[in-house]
Amino acid sequence: MPNIRISETHYEYDRAPDHCPLCHHGIQAIKVGSNLISRSDRQTGHTLQVLYRCPRDECQRAFIASYTQNRERLGHYPTGDYLLRNTAPFRPTEPDTPKELKELSPSYHEILEQSTAAEGFRLNQIAGCGFRKALEFLIKDYAIHKHPDDADAIKRKMLGACINEYVNDANVKVCASRAAWIGNDETHYIRKWGEKDINDLKTLLRLTSAWILNELLTEKYLREME
Repeated sequence: MPNIRISETHYEYDRAPDHCPLCHHGIQAIKVGSNLISRSDRQTGHTLQVLYRCPRDECQRAFIASYTQNRERLGHYPTGDYLLRNTAPFRPTEPDTPKELKELSPSYHEILEQSTAAEGFRLNQIAGCGFRKALEFLIKDYAIHKHPDDADAIKRKMLGACINEYVNDANVKVCASRAAWIGNDETHYIRKWGEKDINDLKTLLRLTSAWILNELLTEKYLREME
């Protein structure tokens, strides 16, 4: 078990972080320094902070790993072993949105990016609402692309009605409909699909966007190779 020395005392902790929270690559973190947050309440225990640096040439940024005392070993206070709880700062990953979808619906990518960041910061109560909004912008921009003469009507319609009336592709329709159902649960007080969660919503959103991308690419090559 690794340990660190602070003011002539050695503190043991379970492990070093194995990935960088800023560049998101797997790493062997370089230890730079340490700090102990002392607590007089033995029920709470101390907090050990270790400063690390990412070894990758492309990153080299520093971050802090926080460790709290193992609840089963508070009797060894204050040098009982410490468990890794979190690392900070954290930089959310950017969603890998194909350029065709960005061109179709720039707002979709922007909302998706912000929703992904909210989830990365553990703001789970609002991330689902964001993914639901991303779905609506994607579907409405897709519907306008397919039915430009009905753009004003599409913008005013509820999402469910828009899917039913303006989405003709069977795969897009069934995936978008189910994504909307779960997305509505993320915004309402009572959930209708209790066994489904935000991960199912994200999966259905990926499926919906993938079927739309397939259609856009098919259009592109048919247009370019008549």
